[in-house]
Amino acid sequence: MFHSRRPARWIPATTRTTLALVLAVTALSACTLDSGSVTASGEASESGEVLVGVALPFSGAVSRTGNLYRKGIELRLKQAEEAGELGDISVKVDYQDDANNPSEAVPLVTRFAQAGAVAMFGAHSSPVALAQANAVQAAGLPEFVFGASNSIKNPFQYQVNARDSEQIRNVINFAARNNFRRVGLFTDTGAYGTSAKQQLDAILGESDLEIVGSETFEPTASNLAPQLVSLRRKNPDFVAMFSFGTPYAAVVKGKAEIGWNVPIVGNVAAGDIAVGEIAGKDADGLYFMTPLGDDTPASRALAESWAKAYPEDPLTFEGATSYDAMTVLIRALSEGGTSRQAVQEWLSKATAIEGLACGKSPWNLTERAPIKADDLAFRLWKTGETVAV
Repeated sequence: MFHSRRPARWIPATTRTTLALVLAVTALSACTLDSGSVTASGEASESGEVLVGVALPFSGAVSRTGNLYRKGIELRLKQAEEAGELGDISVKVDYQDDANNPSEAVPLVTRFAQAGAVAMFGAHSSPVALAQANAVQAAGLPEFVFGASNSIKNPFQYQVNARDSEQIRNVINFAARNNFRRVGLFTDTGAYGTSAKQQLDAILGESDLEIVGSETFEPTASNLAPQLVSLRRKNPDFVAMFSFGTPYAAVVKGKAEIGWNVPIVGNVAAGDIAVGEIAGKDADGLYFMTPLGDDTPASRALAESWAKAYPEDPLTFEGATSYDAMTVLIRALSEGGTSRQAVQEWLSKATAIEGLACGKSPWNLTERAPIKADDLAFRLWKTGETVAV
């Protein structure tokens, strides 16, 4: 059974702190180290060992998600090592906990750059990725990013989740398939929801859909019945909701409380296991998107290998996207070269990467956001579990 998890709420840093961190990274990225198995400029050592950095939340509110990303990375690298895909190249991974906090995540870019990393995985959430942008560019360090915001435009950051704009275009696909014309919007007032609301207004506003109402809510609110009652008065055919995971549980419970039987279409975060755990049967009728299907050889093979490696954890899009991202890096190292510059050059020219578990078409990394609306499948909550639509 496939699930999806939530993007976390961002813990903001002050402007002064963020600026100081960026300046420090810019200065330190030019420094070199005189020890270690890789050079500080991101070259493989004579032994063929290369360093890869991973900065994700391994503690705190979204540690479960961060560890799912880690498991995808570890599984794919282990498979590559056992199959000899890397030849004489040995990959060393430095896993660091950034707590999904920009003030902790930005210095980790410095750590990896100084240590000679050729690439990094990170930025569970978009605000963290945006805070890291100047640092990774100053270091010339390619980063595989899991945040979905359209504001991420750095040439060294490659988004391996579908951007908000693509998820919203899939909302339009959903409406067309169901003959829906009237949509109500529901977003949180946090950094993610505010950014998504701007995209929803712009993209849906240019479509054939009529936005008949829009409501917002505090991310920590538990009683959302008043906003839902207000939205129900506008009589939408369905509700498009963009937020992180647990607010979806509050919304579906509120919808059940007021007796409103309307479909809700959420972003990928609406598949968070916590939604089913908290809301149970009240989650029935909640749709969400996922780039991970079960109808390709690659996705079926991953599901099988994941179940054997991690029987305690269901396969999620997080695990699958990090697995695919490591596949891409393995190819970049084996086909492009083992320096930071070689990896970036290979990624920037990779137009059709096939055989991945996520998406229905080959990834085009030159766009730095390869998963499109048509690559996303819908799943539906039903009696506490999710089923394919």
